[in-house]
Amino acid sequence: MPEMPKQTVETILSAAKETIALVRYCWAATNGEVCANTRVVEPFFSGTDRDDWIVRFLTSRSSRKAAEIELSKRVALGYQYDPEFAYVTLIGEASIIDDRRLVADYWRNEWHAFFPNGPTDVDAVIVAVRVDRIEMWNPVRKIAPPPYGLRAAVLQRDGSGWRLVYG
Repeated sequence: MPEMPKQTVETILSAAKETIALVRYCWAATNGEVCANTRVVEPFFSGTDRDDWIVRFLTSRSSRKAAEIELSKRVALGYQYDPEFAYVTLIGEASIIDDRRLVADYWRNEWHAFFPNGPTDVDAVIVAVRVDRIEMWNPVRKIAPPPYGLRAAVLQRDGSGWRLVYG
């Protein structure tokens, strides 16, 4: 078996950013009473959030998803990129933004389909996820720890930045 290329925090962060930029929708998983609950969301970065790894998505304040986020304060976002047989999972602390000015700043016209009153609708809130763990597996880019293909490469963020840990 050929030797795996050296995987660094920087190469994995870069590959994860590139991969999730190619995926429009992802799965958001929250802790439910009985099991994990998943649903599709359309995540987005804004401004410098790409470097800070803060991912946002719109949701309904009255949804089960919002209630579970307020309880656990955690979300996992799962991205699948079929052309490279890859996945990226972003896990982090989540908060609900209901400040109307901030919701208006992030507002997209296509969201009127869900919230006809636009950013003034108090049911429309933004979830902000500050990512503190990234799991990635990508055979095309050879991102996985040895023995190759059995586990994902894992980055964990702590007070000093990102570090490579294998899960």
